[in-house]
Amino acid sequence: MFDILLTYFKLVFSEVWSLCLMMSPYLLLGMLVSSLISMFINSRFILKHIGGKDFLSVFKSTVFGVPIPLCSCGVIPVAATLRDAGASKGSTISFLVSTPQTGVDSIFLTYGMLGPVFALFRPMAAFISGLFSGLIINRLDEEKHDHPIADIHANLKQESFSERLKKGAKYGFYTLPADIVAPLFQGIIVAAIIAVFIPPDFIAQYFSSDSPVMLFMMLLVSLPVYVCATASVPIGLALMSKGISAGAVFVFLMAGPATNAASINVVKNILGKKTMYYYLGLISSTAILFGFILDSFFSIIPPIMSANEHDHSMDGNGTLILTVAFLLILANSYFFSFISNGKEVDKKTSSNFKKEFSILVQGMTCSHCKESVESAVLSCKGVEDISVDLATGDVIVSGNNFDESLIKEKIINRGFSVNI
Repeated sequence: MFDILLTYFKLVFSEVWSLCLMMSPYLLLGMLVSSLISMFINSRFILKHIGGKDFLSVFKSTVFGVPIPLCSCGVIPVAATLRDAGASKGSTISFLVSTPQTGVDSIFLTYGMLGPVFALFRPMAAFISGLFSGLIINRLDEEKHDHPIADIHANLKQESFSERLKKGAKYGFYTLPADIVAPLFQGIIVAAIIAVFIPPDFIAQYFSSDSPVMLFMMLLVSLPVYVCATASVPIGLALMSKGISAGAVFVFLMAGPATNAASINVVKNILGKKTMYYYLGLISSTAILFGFILDSFFSIIPPIMSANEHDHSMDGNGTLILTVAFLLILANSYFFSFISNGKEVDKKTSSNFKKEFSILVQGMTCSHCKESVESAVLSCKGVEDISVDLATGDVIVSGNNFDESLIKEKIINRGFSVNI
């Protein structure tokens, strides 16, 4: 029994290592490009352009959303910030739909593991679905939206190029890896388990891989499950190797990152129940549509890169070095992010203000969640300082004459739960 378990463990570990070798060069390139994007496109820049209830605002919101490397858990707090600052429902929805589906890191990884057709089709589908969803929501929304968007970062100083360079490098090689490391390795492990334990002819034996039913089955699996855009790629690769059609896999790549049980609940809180139903309907219908289109395309032109092929010529010294560097970056981001959070709290709590308020915020999973809580609290009158420990959820608010109930309400509206 022990020998059998050891054999399976070796097979799963070998598959995990093989996937790491495949994805490391592309994810490192994606991190580099993410650093450059972070240097020039920040929340202040986005807020400035997507406030109106018109086509141009929805278009800009979608354009900004496609390349930004935010996963499902990260995009919700950012979207809540945009909405709180005055963005229309249509602009908020277009950002919610387009952003988690892609990101420069996941686009490069999609190219490396699933081929150029998937890599081109994925951001194109994210753009079209985001634009279409935003326009539909604005059309159906009866809310008047005639006020200009508020710049919640108006008091921030302009940064020099060297400061932006440091900030960009920190985001691309520290913050972003810390955000994706947990779901990424969960996705890799799931992909490895699928590759090892599911027989190659399982899908063909029990299902018709090109049946439209498979598209709907994949949609039902994708909607409640959390998987980030990057982590969905190795799972998609494993599913294709077992006979799942390209279109059904694309439904998973599109709907999985864009929805999960937690994000659906947050959409209901910040945009209303009716908009939540529209949101789910739009994502579901566009995912099925694009999955059908991709299946139709591959029925005419076979994939350029087969999903079950692994190019072992890549397993040389260069790829090994990149893989080790990639794993070290992930390990550094994961472990030291918690250490820095603790030091930051210790430093800030030494300040002497007349009033201090401690709360426990549950539901924060990444740096964007932390930033969302900070911006929500700092928007309250009387708040002078805040420290947020992402690892524990401890939040300490300092200042004078602030309303504790308002602070709690602001945080809850961003999609988190609060305990005193």
